[in-house]
Amino acid sequence: MAATAITVRLVDDENPCLRTISPYLDQDYRTLLQDCLKRNRLFEDPHFPAVPAALGFNQLGPWSPQTRGIQWKRPQELVQYPQFISDSMKWTDICQGQLGNCWFLAAAASLTLYPLLLDRVVPAQQNFHSDYAGIFHFQFWQYGQWIDVVVDDRLPTKDGELVFVSSAQKSEFWPALLEKAYAKLNGSYEALNGGWISEAFVDFTGGVGESVDLKAAPPGLFQMIQEAVEKKSLMGASINILDQSESEMRTPEGLVKGHAYSIIGVSEVDYQGRRISLIRVRNPWGKVEWNGRWSDNSSTWSLLDNATTQKLQLRGDDGEFWMQMDDFMRYFDTLDVCSLTPDLACSGSINTWNANSFESKWVKGHNAGGCRNYKGTFWSNPQFLVTVEGDDKRNACTMLASLLQKDRRKARAAGRDFLVIGYEIYKVPEQFSDMSLVSQRATAVSSLIPMVLTPYIAKRDITGRYKLTPGQYLIIPTTYMPQEESSFNLRVFTETQHTFRELDCTVKAEAKVFQEGTLRMSMEDFRKHFIRLSGQDQEINPEELQNILVQTTSKHSHLKTDGFSMDTCIQLLRMADRNRNGKLQLEEFWYLWSKIKEWEHIFAKYDCDKSGTMDVQELRLALEAAGFQLNNKLVELLCMKYGDDLRQVDFDSFLSCLAHLVGVFDKCRQMDQDKDGVITLREQQWMQMASLQ
Repeated sequence: MAATAITVRLVDDENPCLRTISPYLDQDYRTLLQDCLKRNRLFEDPHFPAVPAALGFNQLGPWSPQTRGIQWKRPQELVQYPQFISDSMKWTDICQGQLGNCWFLAAAASLTLYPLLLDRVVPAQQNFHSDYAGIFHFQFWQYGQWIDVVVDDRLPTKDGELVFVSSAQKSEFWPALLEKAYAKLNGSYEALNGGWISEAFVDFTGGVGESVDLKAAPPGLFQMIQEAVEKKSLMGASINILDQSESEMRTPEGLVKGHAYSIIGVSEVDYQGRRISLIRVRNPWGKVEWNGRWSDNSSTWSLLDNATTQKLQLRGDDGEFWMQMDDFMRYFDTLDVCSLTPDLACSGSINTWNANSFESKWVKGHNAGGCRNYKGTFWSNPQFLVTVEGDDKRNACTMLASLLQKDRRKARAAGRDFLVIGYEIYKVPEQFSDMSLVSQRATAVSSLIPMVLTPYIAKRDITGRYKLTPGQYLIIPTTYMPQEESSFNLRVFTETQHTFRELDCTVKAEAKVFQEGTLRMSMEDFRKHFIRLSGQDQEINPEELQNILVQTTSKHSHLKTDGFSMDTCIQLLRMADRNRNGKLQLEEFWYLWSKIKEWEHIFAKYDCDKSGTMDVQELRLALEAAGFQLNNKLVELLCMKYGDDLRQVDFDSFLSCLAHLVGVFDKCRQMDQDKDGVITLREQQWMQMASLQ
């Protein structure tokens, strides 16, 4: 077959935002329920058993004083007539237990105000009467898809009382079971200690969570809150703490530090000739209230007309109160807003967002490049291109960008917490999307100036709201430090239409991949060497090739090897073995040796630090110089397969990698039936064909 180039066109029509609900850990609720009913037994969850490890790993660890005396009991062992959801359910029913997860409580309490949201997270038709088998299920949004989590109803108790979240109505158990499902999702109950209400909001809705620093609030904040209330967005506020000793500490004004409050309403009133903006706040404890201006018993209410006072003024120690906007901004530090997606729209007034989502990951030694401070590796981070379209109604479009790191709360038990993450956004010219070569993007990214640089924070979600004119924007999500690994989800929501894709290389092998290289000797001189090396049969087998490679590279100090394994030698030989007899004749060996010398030259050129090995940045450029353009997923697999523990690739691994790629693309050429140099494969087909197993 003639030495021609081959391009692999990849297609994947799956939209992560449209995935159906998936059973978590492959536990299907209906199947498990029917099995338990058939066997006449109560469900016991093998994936989250009623054992000390489910409680926690440190303060709630198996040997901690706080867990002594804890017993796991089912609801019917605690009350005579347990109920899943009481007919008189209200937000004050949810009571915090011995766990610092008020952020979760505030979000769960908010669900009770929005039946559509509650029905999505807490599926109906669950009870302790008909078809009861000790199994319940809840639904959460996780990094691009909804999942269904099942739990048994064995709950942690001490002295006959629930240890963690409970309901003020002692017979009601949905809050405790919801908390257990969330603990299972995150690895343990203790993993829920400390968090942000926006995190739970996102998991309960699949919406976009934003955090606003109230000490540096943007202009028009009250209008933003007002619009969020109209759109049924979920909102919460909190007061920062300097250390854990301040957690749940009450201020003289009646507020609680380190505590998550819900924002449930706004109003504007005429007061002494001025228009005053009020915020309605709720403490999920159901008690302890603000005692300043516009509090329940404040004298300011007496200066309003009776109709307004009767409409707005609150009475009773129920945790609900009004605050004037400037007091709210003065005493609270953070406002969290969760804008709901169209599929959970609670009213026709909710604007429709255009949404897209990508799942990716930072891999050590591959694309975990760190922030811009690390110029040598920053360009290797995953990169995403957003093209924002305009419309006739507006010159600028609102875009929400949200970066979520995955499964880090679950990793706390292993001593790993949230990484410090952030992202940068650049306005880029149209021709940027045409840069198909790694070397082009490496140079271009280094010269860009960010228009958005988020703070780097050890938090699960980093979200921002931006006004953008139509055009192309590059988003680069990163960890602060290089070589830190984590999976992540990046979402973009815009008011106008947009396209969103990960920047990746066209998968292609240039014609030079299949052409022989240049040797600095005549065929006659090469023939003499071949006769000496090949022995009596005048053919070179894998063992002879191994000896040749070991002897040759031993003379070159700039090449580090592990001695050329027999697998590597067989792989190299197979690349040139046109007769398929497992040995190389003169012309075949000429071809192989010309390629090895060509690749040796490339290796030496791109081993920039002259270490005798290549890191992934050097490898990507070297592969490009050898004629290969590869997509990100394949490069990741190559680094894992051919790199050492530090993802460094030595010379013999480099040769093995290239020989493997030649074989893969040779198969692609054979699939090119119409000989136009292009074949089309689905992403999964391509990865299977290029499999390194």
